[in-house]
Amino acid sequence: MFIYIYSKLRIVCYAIILIAIARTPLALAAGPPQGADSAVWCEQNSDECSEWCAENTEVDICQEPECD
Repeated sequence: MFIYIYSKLRIVCYAIILIAIARTPLALAAGPPQGADSAVWCEQNSDECSEWCAENTEVDICQEPECD
């Protein structure tokens, strides 16, 4: 009886973990693609640019006020 309950509880826990991982957005901003102009990329992807610039403050495009 306890083994049956334990196995079902384990399946439910795995399902909850899987759903939580699937619904969590990726927090890693990749930055502009290799060879692309970072200014153009930041204009087209302002949210991603802000996240990326928060981690890469030394990059020239991140020093400009419009990337805040």
